[in-house]
Amino acid sequence: MDKILSIIIPTYNAEKFLDKGLTSFLMDDPKKMDRLEVIVVNDGTKDGSVAVAQKYADRYPQTFSIVNKENGGHGSAINEGVRHITGKYFKVIDADDWVDTAALERLMELLEKEEFEAMISSYTTYDISKDEYESRKVHVEDYDRLYTLPELMERWDDIYLGLSFHGVLYQTQFYKKQNYQLVEHAFYEDQEYATVPLSWATKIRVLDDEMYIYRIGDVNQSVSTESQLRRLPDFEKVLWKMLEFESRLDELPPGGAEHWARKLSKYMSDIYQITLVKNPDKKDKRKYIKDLNRRLREKSPYIYDCVKNKYRVFIILNRLHMSDEVYNKQFADCLEFARKHLHVNKLYK
Repeated sequence: MDKILSIIIPTYNAEKFLDKGLTSFLMDDPKKMDRLEVIVVNDGTKDGSVAVAQKYADRYPQTFSIVNKENGGHGSAINEGVRHITGKYFKVIDADDWVDTAALERLMELLEKEEFEAMISSYTTYDISKDEYESRKVHVEDYDRLYTLPELMERWDDIYLGLSFHGVLYQTQFYKKQNYQLVEHAFYEDQEYATVPLSWATKIRVLDDEMYIYRIGDVNQSVSTESQLRRLPDFEKVLWKMLEFESRLDELPPGGAEHWARKLSKYMSDIYQITLVKNPDKKDKRKYIKDLNRRLREKSPYIYDCVKNKYRVFIILNRLHMSDEVYNKQFADCLEFARKHLHVNKLYK
């Protein structure tokens, strides 16, 4: 039976998480299971992850399979997974995350009936340090029609969360046609995955259902402050790769260039926050970020012009020794107001 949905699971040393994730794909309806494809991409894992995955491949061979490769990083595992998928649509789920099975069943039913190039959806975070779930919602007036990128850019504040790695789902043919290869041997290429391919989309579905459960709150994750500061070279590697795409902006459909620029602007804001606010040593990265801005201005005057005011705000916060906790709880709302109403960034209307 033809597959309607393929799931790629990049896997590296995820033995203690993988069983929970794979179990979440087990649906009661055998017809839906036959239409689902789950590919565990073994990215040279050194633990027992493959043994965990093999149990599912042995028991449900029509649904689960394993692809083995040498270690190349998260982006490399996605690139390899895309070469093997056969489903009409596909989504990437990290090996330490899982899905809401009921929401997966509803998604399968929707994919059987509709045609689009990309989907953005709500998702849920689960904070292991607090044992708390939190909805990350997207909002549009009508969830039963397709949207264009210009329409979504007009609704940026309501749909931005869905434009993330955890919210994006692609039509396989649409994605493969681009022949786009993600950065390998680096973290944070999920930003690239959810930005460049999506910039080509003309028919986008918005879904207010939270299938993806994103696990957060682990100090060992790549999104922890310690990991982010240690892996600034990876941030740069992804940044320069995404900036290479600037030469093709004129080829994009309406709204594509604006989407790309908005996402790059947000990516640079994240780097400013990590180095200047999250970093407990406020003097540590001032020279680094000043040099990064200089190189950004040389490579892309356009994006530099989009983010220079953000940099000025973050360097002020840095010199005031603002903590990340205070920033997130209090000052971020003030910045959001300034962004919306005082036009501190020319990309935002």
